[in-house]
Amino acid sequence: DIFPPFPGDTFVILGSYFVGVGFLRFNFTYLVVNLGSVLGFMTLYYVGVLFKSRIINKKRGESGFFKKIDKVENWFGKYGYKVILVNRFLSGARSLVALTAGVSSMNDKKVFLIAFISVALWNGVLVYSGYLLGENWLVLIDYIKKYNIIVFVALITGVLSYIWLKRYRKSGKI
Repeated sequence: DIFPPFPGDTFVILGSYFVGVGFLRFNFTYLVVNLGSVLGFMTLYYVGVLFKSRIINKKRGESGFFKKIDKVENWFGKYGYKVILVNRFLSGARSLVALTAGVSSMNDKKVFLIAFISVALWNGVLVYSGYLLGENWLVLIDYIKKYNIIVFVALITGVLSYIWLKRYRKSGKI
């Protein structure tokens, strides 16, 4: 997940398919996808550490991407390291969580351990599903697409509801 337009789950699903049809071994594939996922996460974490001062200076008064970093920092303030634990299950937020963990100077050893647990759980589900599905792996892709749509709609609905409530509270109509 180093570059969001090309998500790491694509490789995990492909590896899962190869496990399901017997081309790759389960243990090897599971190990490789976990290492790749946690290394991608930690790479973004260290990018956040390395560019922390630039990111902090830019985000003041900015909108868009830098506002999202503020939002994830608020999640960290409220939920702490649990955000990293559920990170793999938050489609579309993975890279931002990793980067923000670095910007927030979270303990790198804890981040690594918790990120590894998160990717091990998520990738375990995907690889084991691929193993069980075998040649019917396209069913898995359909479920992941539906899951991503549900999470995306829920996030958008939550954000829009928050904005709506905030505006109408200020106007005194609520």
